[in-house]
Amino acid sequence: MRSGLSSQLAQNKQMTVLPIENIQVVSFDAARTLIHLRDPVGVTYAAVAQRFGLNLDPALITKAFIAAWRRVPPPPSVEGPRTDDGRNWWETVVRETMREAGYTIPEFSAYFSTLYDEFTRPGIWYLEPGTKELLADLRNAGYRLGVLSNFDRRLYRILDQLGIGELFEQIVISSEVGADKPDPRIFRELVKRFGVSPEKMLHVGDDPLMDGEAARGTGLHAFVIGVDGTGLNDLHCLLRTP
Repeated sequence: MRSGLSSQLAQNKQMTVLPIENIQVVSFDAARTLIHLRDPVGVTYAAVAQRFGLNLDPALITKAFIAAWRRVPPPPSVEGPRTDDGRNWWETVVRETMREAGYTIPEFSAYFSTLYDEFTRPGIWYLEPGTKELLADLRNAGYRLGVLSNFDRRLYRILDQLGIGELFEQIVISSEVGADKPDPRIFRELVKRFGVSPEKMLHVGDDPLMDGEAARGTGLHAFVIGVDGTGLNDLHCLLRTP
């Protein structure tokens, strides 16, 4: 299975040739790598607003969300878990989204609570075809699997709903560590939990900085999907068991 893999992975221009025979652990980013939103965020924001008697434009909200996401500073790094699990940061993002879109939500606290929980509802997230097979093949081939994500504790429920939570030996999320990628502290936590040296670990994600450069800067190998058209299924084909 592993023969010839290094040269194929090297076609991804974000990485050097991997000593793939030494890789013991494969970790994955969550959102936009393992899991994907079925609809643009504005669709969900508007659908929840309808329950409060409000008619909002999903496309306008999506555009406003992107602007708010870029403008709101990331949560500050803290020692240990964030006491609010990152919820206050998300509330700020939603407030900024509505301000950017020009909407006023009279019952904002109730709206936000409903919206926050909505993103754990079955059907909101989906897996690309082949994802379960990829993870099963890796496990069967002897790789230890993990998740490393800028997420909160809702991720556990989402992964379980999608039927893949039990496949991971470790799930490292920023709200529990108190640091977000690209902070090396969250990568060091991943290394610590697995108890292997970084050069024996491969991190897979979609962001060249947060998943690529940050992983390599901590000594891990990295595979960035979306580079030169690469996707998760490319890794799936390369690592499939005979």
